[in-house]
Amino acid sequence: MSYNIEKVAILGAGTMGAQIAGHCANAGIPALLFDLNDELVQNGMNVLTSLKPAPLYDKKIVALIEGCTYENDLEKLSDVDWIVEAVAEKMEIKHKVFQNIVPHVKDDVILSTNTSGLSVHGIAEVLPENLLKRFLLTHFFNPPRYLRLVEIITDLADDDVVQTMVSFLEDVLGKGLVYAKDTPNFIANRIGVYGMMAALNLTEEMALTVEEVDKLTGTVVGRPKSATFRTADVVGLDILTHVANTSYERCIDDEDRDMFKIPEVLTKLIEDDRLGQKSKAGFYKKTDDGIMSLDFKTMEYKPQKRVRFDGFRLAKDQTHLTGRLKAMAWSDDKAGKFFWELLSRTLIYSANRITEISDDIINVDNALKWGFGWESGPFETWDAIGVEKSLTRMKEEGKKVPAWVEEMVASGRKSFYEIGDKAKTFYSITDKTPAEIPLKNKVINLAIEKSKGNLVKKDWSASLVDLGDGVLNVEFHSILQPVMNPIDTSVAETINDGLDLIEAGKYKALILNHDGANFCAGANLKLILQFCEEANWVKLEAIIKLLQEMTQRMRFINAPVIAAPFGLALGGGYELMGPADKRVASAELYCGLVEVGVGLIPGAAGNLRVILHLTDDSPKKLSPFQISQKALEIIGFAKVAMSAAHAKKLHYLRPDDEIVLNREHLLYRAKKAALKMIDGYKAPVNRDDIKLAGKGGRTAMKVSLKGFRIQGKISAHDELVAKKLAYVLTGGDKGGPTKPVDEQYLLGIEREVFLSLCGEEKTHDRIRYILKKGKPLRN
Repeated sequence: MSYNIEKVAILGAGTMGAQIAGHCANAGIPALLFDLNDELVQNGMNVLTSLKPAPLYDKKIVALIEGCTYENDLEKLSDVDWIVEAVAEKMEIKHKVFQNIVPHVKDDVILSTNTSGLSVHGIAEVLPENLLKRFLLTHFFNPPRYLRLVEIITDLADDDVVQTMVSFLEDVLGKGLVYAKDTPNFIANRIGVYGMMAALNLTEEMALTVEEVDKLTGTVVGRPKSATFRTADVVGLDILTHVANTSYERCIDDEDRDMFKIPEVLTKLIEDDRLGQKSKAGFYKKTDDGIMSLDFKTMEYKPQKRVRFDGFRLAKDQTHLTGRLKAMAWSDDKAGKFFWELLSRTLIYSANRITEISDDIINVDNALKWGFGWESGPFETWDAIGVEKSLTRMKEEGKKVPAWVEEMVASGRKSFYEIGDKAKTFYSITDKTPAEIPLKNKVINLAIEKSKGNLVKKDWSASLVDLGDGVLNVEFHSILQPVMNPIDTSVAETINDGLDLIEAGKYKALILNHDGANFCAGANLKLILQFCEEANWVKLEAIIKLLQEMTQRMRFINAPVIAAPFGLALGGGYELMGPADKRVASAELYCGLVEVGVGLIPGAAGNLRVILHLTDDSPKKLSPFQISQKALEIIGFAKVAMSAAHAKKLHYLRPDDEIVLNREHLLYRAKKAALKMIDGYKAPVNRDDIKLAGKGGRTAMKVSLKGFRIQGKISAHDELVAKKLAYVLTGGDKGGPTKPVDEQYLLGIEREVFLSLCGEEKTHDRIRYILKKGKPLRN
């Protein structure tokens, strides 16, 4: 039987249920949001428009959600294709809700529960036989817009139902699926909360502070910035306790069950109603003197102290995660001993759970990456620190290592994962041999493509990869800043090399995409500052001209160029995606021209892109003054789009650009778009009809800027930067409402203004500050 999901209903308008409805609406799927009364429903709707970070790509999307009550609207369920239950975590409540809706659902409806840890089979006990075949677990993680994970349990459902839900969750909602077993807390919460409880216990055992542990379990080791205790505060200490208790009470055969016992410090906090962020006090408390941390001995709050450990310092100095993990795990100071103890316990615990909570390591690793925000899962982390070396240490310390891990090493396999000839493999416990990781539909994996011999060129910040069918991909992989991937000469030269190959007839299309954390978070500010301090204007101008010419070459080459951006695409990152014929963007795209924050203006044709987008794409034709004014508002206020949908409203994306919710599908969709454009492709022509506000419009802008400065809204240097930006956006000395200019002229004055601002000492101060502090200086 075939199923089609075009309308959904969510039972329970709490924070989680409302956000599931919101994410369905993000995908364009109408949703009914049910609860006991209108007030509860409205509270859920309010969450969607007020919660931070925003659950919706655009607040207007809330119109796709209809509020309903069980008393008045159950008959509306007869028109719904998928119903997901998201009520309180009590079996009797879930049973009652399902019993109430059963008479009102249509014959081919699919049902699921969003329980975070109750027995799925236990919930299903009240369902009639015909509905059991269409019932499964779909456990979303909070917040569902930002965390990819959905844990699914499918053993009750028919294959057609499972396939429909897998396709809908992956293709439409953009989720990452993990196949769990019906065990307490499933996969992510079972292991993730084990790690949190282990960290909490070790904090007391080793007399560490809250802030020390959060530094040692945060970004330095590939975990979220919120680390351990800040994460607990955000989740809620009552929720954390509930999840831990579930594991303790129901996992009676767990060899490390006692780790889930609630420690006294957590019990006291809950008794005092210090539940974390929602009660404004937990492991941290915000006061007039700043954010204070809890002293476990006194249960009072104290000022945070700077974290100083040699192991932590050495780890921070490592560029890549593997190096940071090794530095922390093998350090012999207090930080290293803490991290090793926490990590080794978590690795052993995770290995012991295989076949109990999941049949393979892939689902476990993905669960922790997608649900808890880890950069690498437990087994990927184990590979990073060295399996053989760590096993030796574990055994020397008397730790009981899972037999299957020792068997793997004894067989000659030295890591859980390997990229071999044309495939990535993992160690299968059930088969006791390496097994190939199957490639998903609509996924192009660059690492696999390169393993097939399709690497065309590799430079220090970028590579060219042959995707087949005449399509060439530019992959960014900065050696020095792999998370941010800033644009530099290596990136520009690699793109130019790709364009050379296209002009030589060896390829028919170019794509910009990679598998990193962020598309490109701007320019190499360290290099710019170096040239500024050396007054090396010749070299600086040469780099700016190289970038301008490269982006224009992308625009005018006689072949499709597709940018597939995701994550951060700021400053120079936006200027790389801007000249493409089409952008196939991740829904989670945060893009913008933010150069004014460091006292500069866009220098690689970013101003030109915004001007052309405003000229060509505005719903109502704009006057030359309106074009210049709106461009100044967008660039001068450094507006950053908080989603791809928002980027369209800000004219960073164009109306026909595609938005993809599943990041894994991005390169596949980009290649598909490129292939579609190849036949009959015609490159755009150089524009010489660009009409802007001119000198008169610029004068009006200067008056407004002066007023902002007098009112204290902007600084004198802000005013200087904005006036120089306005000079470019109004057409310089030649442009005006009746005096069109061409693209090259605008690039020339853009370059001139950029270089002039590089000579300003206050601009140097801004660059130094953001490099040191990670936030802009308003001087």
